[in-house]
Amino acid sequence: MNKKLFASRPVAWALAATIEGVAGLCGTSAMAQAPVIVGNQLGVATVESVDHDAGMILLRDRAGNLDTVRVDPDIRAKLPVLHAGDKIGLRIVRTIDATIAAPGSPMPESTENAAGTRTGQHPHGMMVSFKRERVKVTGLDTTRNQVTFVDPDDITRVVLVRQKPMQEFLKTLKVGDEVDTTVMDAVSFSVLSRLPA
Repeated sequence: MNKKLFASRPVAWALAATIEGVAGLCGTSAMAQAPVIVGNQLGVATVESVDHDAGMILLRDRAGNLDTVRVDPDIRAKLPVLHAGDKIGLRIVRTIDATIAAPGSPMPESTENAAGTRTGQHPHGMMVSFKRERVKVTGLDTTRNQVTFVDPDDITRVVLVRQKPMQEFLKTLKVGDEVDTTVMDAVSFSVLSRLPA
């Protein structure tokens, strides 16, 4: 399975387990409450191979599953270099937030960043992506906690809202509302098997 960090759709980086987020509308209330955590996973993987030119890293999790991860060049330049055979510890956190867009407000912009350093004796890196987009509500079913919306690619999506704060936000919506969504993915890793030179 080919995965791309900070892809145009919400991201899943499957290693020990896959974080599955909502691909679109979910959030807290229209008031400025904290985003809702929808994923928080720890894992360990082994780097099977690295294509430094293409930014492709093949990882094997403890169960033996293989995943290819692509890291964009501008992000890759800020991170420690990984080598075949490295064992890495991972923490993956995902949050989701949503607010009703004010009429005439500018479109939300996605951002991503990365940093690398040494934590103790081991190289360490962190990548954070805020994927922001505006969607338009086309249907609501608050008894089933379900919302239908059109995303920026003009694709109609139906989402079952599971978290209680998100369900409360759902009750504040009406058909025709435009909603700004933010999916934050934070991936931190530490090379466990290699000491710095």
